[in-house]
Amino acid sequence: MNKYLYRIFLPVLLFVFVQNAVAQEPTTGFEEGNNQYVMRESNLSDIGTEKKIKPFTLGAEVGASIDMAGNDLSTFDVDLFGGYRSSSIKCLGLGVGLHNSFSSNRYYIPVYVLFRSNLLRNRSLFFVDFRAGYSSNQMCKGETQGGFFGAAGLGINLSVSKKFGSHLLLGYNFYQVSPFTDEKGAYQDINGNHLVSIRLGISF
Repeated sequence: MNKYLYRIFLPVLLFVFVQNAVAQEPTTGFEEGNNQYVMRESNLSDIGTEKKIKPFTLGAEVGASIDMAGNDLSTFDVDLFGGYRSSSIKCLGLGVGLHNSFSSNRYYIPVYVLFRSNLLRNRSLFFVDFRAGYSSNQMCKGETQGGFFGAAGLGINLSVSKKFGSHLLLGYNFYQVSPFTDEKGAYQDINGNHLVSIRLGISF
């Protein structure tokens, strides 16, 4: 478990440091009479009216999920998504992921409907994230099974502008998994896999 946490939080800290360094809004100075004024826009100040926001968004996320049941099914996650957006809806569309196990040949490929919305209409720091769809799962080499995929999470807007956004998402994931026999011949009596996840994402 400790090695999984190390692999997760080191990239998280690096990403937050880099994106805060490059995504800062420029500072503009101007004079009025004898007074000097300095203006700086906040990270959330560009979430304005709907006419300022493109009606379509594309994004990507990278992160990891920890198996809550201790079945050695923790995963490294990559997701792509796209859909409609407005001033309050961050994304209503479709997503696809590749969630690969850290320590085995097992993986999940979920395809899902994504709904993501700010908690407040304008300049919201937090948002909610819901996903539901179907996942194709390889639980044993050469054998694939599939079933329901669902997820729910709470996100933090790290930086938002009219053209670019970044976020941190903490969530819960569920995969419908049936019992299977692994490569060593051991019977795995698993009925569903429950994981907690942390992901960093960007959107355009």
